[in-house]
Amino acid sequence: MVHDRSLVVGLGSNLGSREAFLRAALDLLAHRHGVTVDAHSPRYETAPVGPAQPRYINAAARVRSALAPEELLAAMLDVERRLGRERRERWGARTLDLDLLWIDGTVVDTPSLTVPHPELLRREFALRPLLDVAPEAVDPRDGAPLAPALAALTPDASMMARALADGFETEILDHTADEGFVTVADDRADLFAAAAEALGALIVDPASVHIRTEVPLAITVDAEAGDDERMFAWLSEALYVLDAKRVALRRAVVLDDGPTHVRGVLFGDALDESTHAVRSALKAITWHTLDVGPRPDGRWRAQVVVDV
Repeated sequence: MVHDRSLVVGLGSNLGSREAFLRAALDLLAHRHGVTVDAHSPRYETAPVGPAQPRYINAAARVRSALAPEELLAAMLDVERRLGRERRERWGARTLDLDLLWIDGTVVDTPSLTVPHPELLRREFALRPLLDVAPEAVDPRDGAPLAPALAALTPDASMMARALADGFETEILDHTADEGFVTVADDRADLFAAAAEALGALIVDPASVHIRTEVPLAITVDAEAGDDERMFAWLSEALYVLDAKRVALRRAVVLDDGPTHVRGVLFGDALDESTHAVRSALKAITWHTLDVGPRPDGRWRAQVVVDV
């Protein structure tokens, strides 16, 4: 019998809905590949390594899996693919990057996989989140604790930490005559992912949904369209897709938030009222009190009302 190994997986994203990608990756590892997620670190915003590109958010998750290291690597590559990863240049921008950073008591050295990760002790954005979830971690090659290696690195003054919660900062509007939600995210791409997830949560409790299916979602808009108009089109299409394909939603990601389009993916399961906690049937997104835009602190907020 193969027993679960304790491992740490590093996660990073600097394209599209960065925060949404990290959460979706953990769900896909768990739901599609049987990986148990025991803990995850805060998310750290960091400067990129390599060519000029947007800033990353990085995190780490302590997981357990009965998969052999090479099998887990294959699972991680599958998750990257499902979340839009395109490999075009070394150290290039990506929707998602998953790395197997550390395995408790195990060294791996094969043509396709090296564990501990060869750059682990030189990269604060990998080592710091690893120690958040495995503070007792030692180097399996010599038994040396990893914590002193972090203390020896020159601190990256540009790193900013925020909690990585189980979901976006969302308030359901069920205490007024209106039904809808208010949600907040770091940027517009994550706001669109957050709004789609909030919309799905009005219909079905996402905690009751296991990811077994994925549905592409895309809209085109005029380049001069305002943020309200883009959000209205995005959520209207999401509602149509969820209803037409009878999908219970758990996670949503935005692959590309461009001047004339938004492209993403909805992850969930075929709607089954005997197993999913159905909350309501939505008819339409409305323009009533629709309000989308950046806040004074630079984060983005959307207030949306629906017709039930």
